[in-house]
Amino acid sequence: MIWQGSNLANPQKIMVRATNWIGDGVMSLPALQALHARFPKVEIVLVTKPWVSELYWHLPAVSRQIVYNPEGEHEGPRGFGKLVRTLRAERFDAALLFQNAFHAAWMAWCARIPVRVGYARDGRSSLLTDAVEVPSPAAYGHQAYYYLHLLFRAGLIGKPEPVREVRLVLEEAEKAWAAKHLERLGLQGPRFFVGLNPGAFFGPAKRWLLHRYALLADRLIGAFHADVLIFGSRAERPLAEEIARAMKHTPVILAGETSLRQFMALVAQCHLVVSNDSGPMHLAAALGLPLVAIFGSTNERATGPVGPRTRVVKHPVACSPCGLRECPIDFRCMKAVTVEDVSKAAIKLVEELEITHERPA
Repeated sequence: MIWQGSNLANPQKIMVRATNWIGDGVMSLPALQALHARFPKVEIVLVTKPWVSELYWHLPAVSRQIVYNPEGEHEGPRGFGKLVRTLRAERFDAALLFQNAFHAAWMAWCARIPVRVGYARDGRSSLLTDAVEVPSPAAYGHQAYYYLHLLFRAGLIGKPEPVREVRLVLEEAEKAWAAKHLERLGLQGPRFFVGLNPGAFFGPAKRWLLHRYALLADRLIGAFHADVLIFGSRAERPLAEEIARAMKHTPVILAGETSLRQFMALVAQCHLVVSNDSGPMHLAAALGLPLVAIFGSTNERATGPVGPRTRVVKHPVACSPCGLRECPIDFRCMKAVTVEDVSKAAIKLVEELEITHERPA
């Protein structure tokens, strides 16, 4: 039986409640692609929050999106009612919930979607027609398999194949815009671009020390005759500015100046990216970029970047991974990661991949 607890064998339109965060969204892409492969002719409609919706542009697995904006047109009970009416009018055959929250199941139930599949957690089992038992972390390992196991345990796909990489799509127009934008910033001609992502929305426990980012940036400029681009959100711009003040050279600060798609297009111009464990880290990996990811308080085996061109730098300490937003002691996991550690990993990666100053394809 394709959908446990139902006799729906040939859906025509499926709603997928996407995750709310960029990193989770990237890690759920293999499951989204597996769903599309299982039902290649079915219309797959994502319900997404505004800040993550651009992630899914131009993906063959996504037919279209319904953007759920609880801070705008869907604010409050009246706004939620408007969303529910929109979903009811779609007449979905089934809903697949990648988001774990009770609210996701409540939304699908209120929309009268006849088949509602999700993990049995957050007190929402009674709202689901197919409440799938949550696997233990040991059963799925990396978070990408968490979403694939939902499909597997619901009987939608066979045992998940190993996830070797996750790929995002940029259109040629986006690549051309990014190249022109860098030229407008005075970065013309053959150059080697290093992208830094010193932020992490989750909290400061995931952020490597800013003065070490500055030392690393100067070292990589010397090693590759590089130009350094510092990325981040508007709230993270002060982090970028602090790094710039501590550097001997002058970087280009792009933090707070891009949309999600613009960030993706600009970071895709980089020949090397160094990042904390964050949404932008997952984006860089999914764009196929050479990436050095710095881990401290989080588990690289569970949320590390996926792809053959990625490397993780971490210094093992007894209290890591703790998963805390802020370190309650002495931040030993990140302090133990030295500039030498990261620069060696970066230089070795560039040498292994034989990266030149030519812009990535």
